[in-house]
Amino acid sequence: MKSFRNIVVYPSQELLRHLSGGAFFRGGPDWPFFRTQIYARHCWKLLPRPVDSRPYPSDHLVETADRGVWCGPVSNHFGHMIADFGMRIMASSQLDMATPLVFSLWDTAGAEPPPFFWQIIDHFAIDRRRIMLVRRPTGFRRLDVVPQAERRFGGGPSRRHLEAMDAIASPAPPGDGDIACAFVSRARWPMGRFAGESYFDQAFAAAGMAVFHPEKVDLQTQLQFYRRARRLIFSEGSAVHALQLMGHIDAEIVVLARRPRSHMAAASLRPRARSVRYIQASRGVIYGLTASGRPQEPSGVSVLHESSFIAGLRSIGVDITPYWDWQRYNERRDVEIAAWTAHRLVSQKHPGERAMIANRLKALSLQHLTP
Repeated sequence: MKSFRNIVVYPSQELLRHLSGGAFFRGGPDWPFFRTQIYARHCWKLLPRPVDSRPYPSDHLVETADRGVWCGPVSNHFGHMIADFGMRIMASSQLDMATPLVFSLWDTAGAEPPPFFWQIIDHFAIDRRRIMLVRRPTGFRRLDVVPQAERRFGGGPSRRHLEAMDAIASPAPPGDGDIACAFVSRARWPMGRFAGESYFDQAFAAAGMAVFHPEKVDLQTQLQFYRRARRLIFSEGSAVHALQLMGHIDAEIVVLARRPRSHMAAASLRPRARSVRYIQASRGVIYGLTASGRPQEPSGVSVLHESSFIAGLRSIGVDITPYWDWQRYNERRDVEIAAWTAHRLVSQKHPGERAMIANRLKALSLQHLTP
């Protein structure tokens, strides 16, 4: 732990912007000698690389507080809340039982944390009354901070951290290990999924797998389900990060990568699970543009690489071919791409949106779907 005196903490000012266009996060504490405070800032990579920026100063200091422990901003994105901004919560809560845990929030009227934020707090058995949400610039006489337990893109958990997570994670349910194989689907998300993923659900269910949509249940139900499975096949996405709220997992983890060369959360998963494998199941992504004209790949739809998908599943002992009709899948894929495209064009934020989508379709040999 490090302690700082007379620190001003600001509400969230910028959150989840692309790094080339500014801070991944701006706001929170105005640390002294900000550029050198690697330990206290939000970092990625094996060797910590800061991805936040110094908050914009303000002359309107309207609140004061005696002491707190800085944990991070509140994010409305489940995966980022855990992987980027949730990796100080557990250790911070165990420094003592009373010091407020400090989070920055947007200062807009009516802003509140999403329900999953409070579910994360409950998961760590933290009294909700300890949570201090900074909505206006607040001066702290003393502000403590612990290092991130894990960092995206390379900073995995220590043995000590996993042992602590084992100790506080919810007990395994009575049916622990009773699910042989489960598919964690993103089929009900309008973006950031495989085109035609609803057909994945149908085929995997026919093959005898449990198909799970985590967004339909609360966090504790998600974690209990994961503990019941001996093999978990994830469609790459935020649900993978939920495993970072657990300690060791007696399961085989398989991730169907939606983006080429993606190995989401690999450094965090490998020390936890019995085994971790990534199947490069995508041959590319169809995406549009942000309002500033940058490619918006995370909001796109991925196109399945058929041979890699089948071969990857076979390599883990899953043969989906008896339950898979390629014509029906291609029809479902095309319908979902057309629906995604129509939605993007109705709500387009940049005049080059149509041309970008057309170029991506051509690159993936799907010209027949050009709008």
